Amino acid sequence: MKTTLTKCYAQRHNAFPIEYLNDLRSQILSCPYLAASQLSECFAKTKGFSVIFKRSGIGKLEQHFPCFKPYLKVALKQACNVFYLNALVLENGTRVEPHVDCSISAYGMMFTIPNLVSVLYVQVPQDINGGELVLQTNEHQIGTIQPRTNTLVYFRGDLLHSVNEVKSSHPRISLICEQYNLSETRLEPIPDFAIKSEADTHYNSQVY
Repeated sequence: MKTTLTKCYAQRHNAFPIEYLNDLRSQILSCPYLAASQLSECFAKTKGFSVIFKRSGIGKLEQHFPCFKPYLKVALKQACNVFYLNALVLENGTRVEPHVDCSISAYGMMFTIPNLVSVLYVQVPQDINGGELVLQTNEHQIGTIQPRTNTLVYFRGDLLHSVNEVKSSHPRISLICEQYNLSETRLEPIPDFAIKSEADTHYNSQVY
């Protein structure tokens, strides 16, 4: 296992057994919640589903998504107490426009950015052209990360980021987790565990 560090981001290679990655890929692609992304216009034409959860809701998350359990043990940072996890599928011709993550801002109507963001590359097709993660500030580009299957990337939550257009015969699949450390007051309006999906109105913003 190899880790690459910079001041703004880190990469952890060979993060999981390859058998687990294969199972995770299958579970994401067959998940009934998978549909057109419910995220912002920056994710137009991409697919995915999301879950928001506090540490107190991890048990509920693992009951609904047992395949995420090994991922959670490795990817979540102990200092954080709220998480917004997004399964993201980019097919041929799709991209993600520049944005700063702030997915929990709707709770309490207060703009909030994560302490950090993690990205696990579950599947990166061998014939992929493009699909790089581009990190930048308002002034300049910080880095371009070439996606590689089974690499776990962390970057600062205040960074503007985007994904270049994907050209490949198979989808590029990743798990993105916004990780927050919030005060008790800010935690109050956030549910322990909720699923967000456009697959069906029954699933959209379903709280447990």
